[in-house]
Amino acid sequence: MATIADAGECFSCASKLCRYAEQAGRQATRRIALVRGERIETRPAACMKLWTVLSGTAAICISLRDGRRQISGIERPGATVCGPMAHEDSPAWLEALEPVEICEIDLSHDIEALQQDAGFMYTMFEVVHTRLEIATRHLTTLGRLDSTERVTLFLAELAELTPGHAPVHLPLSREDIADYLGLNAETVSRIFSRLKKSGLFKFLSPTEYVVPDPAAVARRLPVPVARKPHNPMAALHGGEAGTPGGGPGLCPVIHDGLNDKLKDKGGTA
Repeated sequence: MATIADAGECFSCASKLCRYAEQAGRQATRRIALVRGERIETRPAACMKLWTVLSGTAAICISLRDGRRQISGIERPGATVCGPMAHEDSPAWLEALEPVEICEIDLSHDIEALQQDAGFMYTMFEVVHTRLEIATRHLTTLGRLDSTERVTLFLAELAELTPGHAPVHLPLSREDIADYLGLNAETVSRIFSRLKKSGLFKFLSPTEYVVPDPAAVARRLPVPVARKPHNPMAALHGGEAGTPGGGPGLCPVIHDGLNDKLKDKGGTA
């Protein structure tokens, strides 16, 4: 069962919305812990409740009338989710693919004032723009890549999110991957076997692998491998969240100089 707690003291989680929750007060944020298979269901008037993934991997899922599931998005730490839960009768939900911690930011009570805040609108534009870029890439993957290319690209992009040369953790089951890539689980398993034989990917276990030659993998693909998403808020502080220059481990709202840097972009803190 999901556990819920007040967010308490924030930390640098790469979210660009923390400072607006700080303005609304502590009651505007809470942390939700989910285990695999648990979900955040659609709820009324939720379009101004945003979820930032703090740890783990979650998926935006859509249920078809015949019971099949389509995963439209894989959400990893730093991702901000809002749109799928915008309508009470939406068939979408956010599901944990492994133990996940999510920070919920509820801006519903302050939305009228925030809509007049240039800094908030700029931040929301960046969030929406990032999600549109991701959706466009995934639409291209489903529409133009063959099954082997889809699986290869998926594994390569997951490896890009893993620091250094550490083994890549695969939190998704074969069924999860199939639902994300528009395939069936048997096809995914066959492609995994072919990729292992090719030497492009070396599986240490069913849930862990390494990429011996990323350049060789990239040459097999008709589209570039997406790099680790850039964090625009971290750039204001000189680094990515959780890295040197990315802040002392507290919410970005409290850093000195944020007001001046936002003014240069037409906003205020």
